[in-house]
Amino acid sequence: MRLVSLILALFSCLVLWAQDATLSIYQCPNAVRVGDKFYVQYQLNASGEDMRLADTDDFDVLMGPSTSTSSSISIVNGSISKSNTTTYTYVLRAKKEGNFTLKPARITVDGKQISSRSANINVVSADHEEQATGNNQGYQNNRAQQQSQRTNAKDILVVQSLNKTSVYEGEPVVLTTKVYTRANIQQASVSKPQDLTQFVSTELFDGTFRFHQEQYNGIVYNASESSHMVLIPQKSGKISISPVEYEFVVKERSGRGMGGFFDSFFDDIQLVRRNIRSNTLTLDVKPLPNNNTKTSGGVGQFKFDVSVNPQSVKADNSVQVKVTVSGEGNIKLLSLPKPQFHSDFDTFDPKETANITPTNSSFKGSRTAEYLIIPRREGEFTIPQLTFTYFDPSKGRYENITKGPFTIHVEKNDEAKPNSGAVSFAGGSREQVQYLGKDLRYLHTAITDLQPRNSFFIFSRMFWLFIGFPVALLIAFSIYYRKRMYDLNNIEGVKRRKANKIARKRLKLAGQYLKQQKREAFYDEVMRALWGYLSDKLTLSLSDLTKDNAREEMAKHNINPEAAEEFMQLLDTCEFARYAPVEVAEPMDKVFDQAIKVIDNIEE
Repeated sequence: MRLVSLILALFSCLVLWAQDATLSIYQCPNAVRVGDKFYVQYQLNASGEDMRLADTDDFDVLMGPSTSTSSSISIVNGSISKSNTTTYTYVLRAKKEGNFTLKPARITVDGKQISSRSANINVVSADHEEQATGNNQGYQNNRAQQQSQRTNAKDILVVQSLNKTSVYEGEPVVLTTKVYTRANIQQASVSKPQDLTQFVSTELFDGTFRFHQEQYNGIVYNASESSHMVLIPQKSGKISISPVEYEFVVKERSGRGMGGFFDSFFDDIQLVRRNIRSNTLTLDVKPLPNNNTKTSGGVGQFKFDVSVNPQSVKADNSVQVKVTVSGEGNIKLLSLPKPQFHSDFDTFDPKETANITPTNSSFKGSRTAEYLIIPRREGEFTIPQLTFTYFDPSKGRYENITKGPFTIHVEKNDEAKPNSGAVSFAGGSREQVQYLGKDLRYLHTAITDLQPRNSFFIFSRMFWLFIGFPVALLIAFSIYYRKRMYDLNNIEGVKRRKANKIARKRLKLAGQYLKQQKREAFYDEVMRALWGYLSDKLTLSLSDLTKDNAREEMAKHNINPEAAEEFMQLLDTCEFARYAPVEVAEPMDKVFDQAIKVIDNIEE
């Protein structure tokens, strides 16, 4: 009994409870229309009571709070950490136009009252087409939109914009394309891109639409960037950026006009293709001023540096010359200055490296050219000065940075071979020759790779190597083949080994449903992956597995009890989420991450 008490005491010492309780705003829109219904969610990382929303005259509280609780346990380096999360959901409605502050909410945790932060909400007016619409920040479609026959011209907009309207030739400019929508978009693709032949373009958008509420022309839309390009104009003048055309697949609901509560059961759902064209832009590209000196073609703000290492060296030893340009601008397109070397130097092609990263409006980084030179005789040699010339658009003028000249002191190399620098001819005497930019070397007379006469390949060392290698390869292949056949015949072992791999493939399909927001298909595929994984891991058929005996079977196979419990809880979550309303169900991406984590825990 004492031993059990000691073990329990040691276990309790390892448990690290969550950090101090905090109440945070998990979901709240930053813009709504007058009359809109919207959700506000708070999350508490502890257990609390008496949740209260601050009194407000600016919004009507239609419902709340509805609560949902989740818990998680993690083990790191033998320490157990447990956390509880409670979500409180309110439904509010905007009453009047203006900028309003939602005051902090309050809750009591262990007798102590804690508060959330406040939130700013911009309420805009609704026009005659929008009086009946309700916005719920992505949780449900409004009824007025459901009954519309077609998506009108204001429901989807594609807008192009430039961060600058006037630049110099070669100066980077940012082209941003945004999609504004009040429709239920299922898919989007570019059907006709812009004509950007006058530019060097780099796309920075990762292809993922991230919608948020944004006001445009007095109307609140769900907005997302669909393209973010850095353009470098290659000619001056008025350059027109043609419209980009998108093809959207929109889900539309057409009512049959029966009216009443049962309308939604008889409406037709259609996937309709809509082609939307953006606006046209014009960019004023100013020509670069005339410059008498040779320029690098750089436009931006740059630094220039040249290093010579070492500057004192013995003949026949190498010297490294490094030319570096760093800064922000069209660094990808500029040319580096090339140093001039003495004819008594052996030179090699430069090694060029670049470390360039795109920013929100340009390119930033460095480019380096490393030259390796070898002086062949002693003396004082000079590398002429190098000048880097670029145009600074912020100052409107050319900037010159000069480095050098650099002097290299070359000493005589006493460690050189006696025959270096001299040449001898047959029948004559050796005489000294002077280097004239080329090396003269003696022919090697010591030959060591000749074979003795009367030597045969048969029974030689190479002969036995050629004979023995195929035999050894055949033996190794035979051993591998026998082991492979044994593994294939061991069906239960194969299923256990491939359980994780097969589950990952199923979860990959669930991930596709997650991106397409197909809730029912997503949860079906996650449950199929979990049950299939458990069946393969325990080498039991699916018909023999139930919720009642799953825990027992996992215990028989020595699966960690905590991992088994997480597995069963996730199954319950998936079953509940298939039939629960969207607002009370677990987020799909959270369920997807939990499925991967649960399988990894069982594998460990």
